[in-house]
Amino acid sequence: MLLYMYTDSLEELQWETASDLYVAAEKYQIMTLKDKCSSFLKSNLSLSNACKILLLSDLLQDKALKSIVQGFILKNDRSVINSSDWELLMKDNVNLAAETMLLRYKE
Repeated sequence: MLLYMYTDSLEELQWETASDLYVAAEKYQIMTLKDKCSSFLKSNLSLSNACKILLLSDLLQDKALKSIVQGFILKNDRSVINSSDWELLMKDNVNLAAETMLLRYKE
């Protein structure tokens, strides 16, 4: 985060680093950093990280990111629902998982 604050640059960002920076940016209200991390997470959304990003977006109350992730999950529902990450989400945050699946019927 200090590197970003001094350089205004996020070089060679990995998704886990982006998610950590995203949380820190929210905590310290560094909105430009939060926006860059959110954009990175959106563009690097995959089957392997969708549940984690969904949980993160819900935790930080980022409705735009959450909506994108939920759409991705619904588009790839068979792959996501059969993953161990989805099982963990169902176990630890059943309301978020149910909210996401209910969107299927509201379309």
